Amino acid sequence: MEKFDELDAVAGNKGETFTKTPIVPIANETESNSGQGKIAAEHLNQAEYPISSGIAVVINNINFDDRLNLTDRIGSDLDASSLFQRFMELGFDSDLLNDATKNEMETKFNEIKGDKESLKITDCLIVVLLTHGTEDSVYMTDGVVKIKNVMEHFNATNCPELHLKPKVFILQACRGSDLGGGVERKVIRNRDPNQADASASYVEYDEEFGETIRIPNEADFLAVYSTSTGYGSFRNTETGSPFVRHLSDELREMKKGEDFYKVLTRVNKKVGMGYKPKHKSEGVITQMPCFISHLTKDLVFKQKV
Repeated sequence: MEKFDELDAVAGNKGETFTKTPIVPIANETESNSGQGKIAAEHLNQAEYPISSGIAVVINNINFDDRLNLTDRIGSDLDASSLFQRFMELGFDSDLLNDATKNEMETKFNEIKGDKESLKITDCLIVVLLTHGTEDSVYMTDGVVKIKNVMEHFNATNCPELHLKPKVFILQACRGSDLGGGVERKVIRNRDPNQADASASYVEYDEEFGETIRIPNEADFLAVYSTSTGYGSFRNTETGSPFVRHLSDELREMKKGEDFYKVLTRVNKKVGMGYKPKHKSEGVITQMPCFISHLTKDLVFKQKV
């Protein structure tokens, strides 16, 4: 009798059985990195995602159904237009949805998934959600939807044309009602200009060609949040949100060949340590962005100009 690996958690009742999912072996295919159970070995072993084209969808929700009792997100138009412009400059086929309902979001995602010929030549997908939110959900204009469910539209099972391709979700939304806290310290200028940069290395795991691999549904996803879990996310009615403003600036100024991780890390620093929210609450109020990466390669965007 075949033995299975056990989970380090209680999974249902005793005696519960699980069905094994059949795995399709890799074929020796070189013209594409996606298809019916086929992955080219050269795509699997690349250290960097090859990006020459992409799709970007910006969903900008400002006005909501009165029954949701949510305030209008005045100033979000600035965020939407700046990110839309950045993605256009990066050569992405970009689209902007204003005040989208759950059905309109689903329709747009299904439209993307349904155009399989376009997806085959698409190297990257970016979805931006500018809206109200909770710890694990975001609001469309007519109701709430789990972030997990939004992302699942494009996972390995539901969108095989995007296997091994980065899927980036950027969320400017609250993730709770708490206010970020912190401390204030004086910055003392260092007289020594020589600063040692920490270095790190990683060992890339290579499967022997012809071996069967499994692609997790969560593989090649990058979730970028304007704030940490449990906390609110600020937006200015005249200048937009500090998170999107700094992200847009960093995308415009990023160096040729620079990994997107570095861009996001600079955004974390500028918002987390440089932004001082104007809020009626006493004490030190902060906002700390974060990103959760399931990427399997370096992510480098190719500037159009």
